[in-house]
Amino acid sequence: MKNQSALGIELFSGCGGLSTGFLDAGLHVTAGFEWNSRAVDAYHYNHAYRGSVGIRYDLSDAKGRDLLFAARLRRVDFVIGGPPCQPFSIVGKRQGTRDERASLLDHYVRLIRELSPAVFLLENVPNLATIDEGHNLAGVQGRLRALGSGIRCELVRAADFGVPQMRKRLVMLGIRGRSSVEFPKPSHGDGLLPHVTVREAIGDLPDAGEFGETGVLNHEPTAHSAQMIARLKRLPPGKRELYSFHDRLHPDKLSYTLRAGYGNFSPLRPIHYEHHRVITARESARIQGLSDDFIWPDRIPRLQQYRQVGNAVPPPLAKAFAHCIALQMGWKLEPQRYAGDPSTRERPLQMTDDERKAQRRARTRGASLGKRLIAAE
Repeated sequence: MKNQSALGIELFSGCGGLSTGFLDAGLHVTAGFEWNSRAVDAYHYNHAYRGSVGIRYDLSDAKGRDLLFAARLRRVDFVIGGPPCQPFSIVGKRQGTRDERASLLDHYVRLIRELSPAVFLLENVPNLATIDEGHNLAGVQGRLRALGSGIRCELVRAADFGVPQMRKRLVMLGIRGRSSVEFPKPSHGDGLLPHVTVREAIGDLPDAGEFGETGVLNHEPTAHSAQMIARLKRLPPGKRELYSFHDRLHPDKLSYTLRAGYGNFSPLRPIHYEHHRVITARESARIQGLSDDFIWPDRIPRLQQYRQVGNAVPPPLAKAFAHCIALQMGWKLEPQRYAGDPSTRERPLQMTDDERKAQRRARTRGASLGKRLIAAE
């Protein structure tokens, strides 16, 4: 398939960080499959105008032929995706294969078998390599190798690909019929381009405010109590607040790893290096490598925006892998073809600033108001 276009899909897509990077590189991800309806909404809003649709699907109950039919495809050349990582994360209960969500990793393997792509990419948390003494990961690799794929599996640092964040991920790349598989070379780090800092990523943004005040989408502030703001004013960059456990970003370093949370667990957001508040969803998106064209319509709650950012694969990292895959496969890259025109989307704001303020007040959580701080005092 030398110098031909390639077709692919993303499984467990979330809002579509992997798809964004592959489309940016010029590979056609035709659809993203995801069960969470809010994530599907965000995926479709940000990818449909580029030729990739978001489809809500229970992948634990899907057959490969079902996905092809839903995406209107006869075949796929590549499959990318990251099954839910919470069962293997160092944050939380770390139940590994005892968590029912871990079975979604088995469904990913099953769907690779049924779809038989030439290339697959699996992304997950680093702890997948060590939990259950590494047996689970070894079993996954063994089953995929049995399908005739050469596999390479390593930890990668997003910062080495231009993402301003201390984010490490486990990436498994398989190519059918190959004895060796190449990973992309880092572009940032020692002897290369300097790592991108937090200031470089978000320093040009105004302080958080309503859209009518800033003209920046998804950049609304979080309400904090007076006590919490007083504590944050005394918190130096790069340090942790004693009572709330909030970490303050350092402007000239990488960001802490952004986390998604799950269920009723909402992780603490980092504090802005200059402003005395947690970073906004827009600032989080930039730190994750998502451009300002990646927008959450105001029908998607802000907590969901944060969670989708935390779950997303940084697009610059995904783009580097897409380039590397295309080079090994001889696939054509057509970034202009899949750039699309973001102005053709429906308007993202359907509510007034006052209506959005009222909605946020109704959804405010105790941690942001500093209730933990008040209890500590």
